[in-house]
Amino acid sequence: MIQQRLFYLLNKYNIRPSKKFSQNFLVSDDVLSFMASHGKGKVLEIGPGLGFLTEKLSKVCKKVVAVEMDKKLVNILTNEYNFDNVEIVCQDFLEFEGKNFDTVVSSIPYAISSQITFKLFEMNFDLATLLYQKEFANRFVSKPGDEDYSRLSVMSKVYSEIEILRDVPPSAFYPEPKVWSSIAQIKLDKKFEINTMFENTVRALFTHRNKIVHKAIYHSRDLFGKGKEFKQYVNEIPYKGRRVYSLTIFEIKEISNWLEGIL
Repeated sequence: MIQQRLFYLLNKYNIRPSKKFSQNFLVSDDVLSFMASHGKGKVLEIGPGLGFLTEKLSKVCKKVVAVEMDKKLVNILTNEYNFDNVEIVCQDFLEFEGKNFDTVVSSIPYAISSQITFKLFEMNFDLATLLYQKEFANRFVSKPGDEDYSRLSVMSKVYSEIEILRDVPPSAFYPEPKVWSSIAQIKLDKKFEINTMFENTVRALFTHRNKIVHKAIYHSRDLFGKGKEFKQYVNEIPYKGRRVYSLTIFEIKEISNWLEGIL
């Protein structure tokens, strides 16, 4: 049923899915219904596409704010649906200024997953239920010592608690991507305030994630505006002999605080 409507809309409006905008339309009724079940109150949808999830959300939520940058898709959303509780915003989400929502439910463009997620971390909501590329989602929940523990893992843990709800096969989309996807649920839970020094510390460390701490920081000394003389200082850095990939967010914060104190 949804696939039939998909082809009808694509043909009627002479649209082909855009690789540039990571357009793989979610067409699985089961997955769409599952995601919509997590929408409550005023819900934000990023990249509504052809409106299949939007339609389901409109039936269970008080209001849907759907942010779509593709004008052709906005035209479809406006002309093909008779929504009375959906606000369609034609804008790049990365420039969207809305802040307060009860929930966020979206199948987001994979190409800008990181940028979207970090923008969401600065917003206010109870729960976000988002569809990501599986490999990307796994980095959210990886722990110190895991193979895919990364800068993304660290920053997401500082800002939130994230749970993987279920995996989604390529067959749930049109056109089918080459990768599996995962539905992740985000609950905001900021552990501590961060600043530019913390962000630079994380970047410096995870540029050399397999090195020990003092070598990772020394080899990233340009980030701190330092030259070779920096070596004498970093020999006293906290956790200097630990591998970067073994550090918790709180240990990284200690390193950041120490660097801030000497710079």
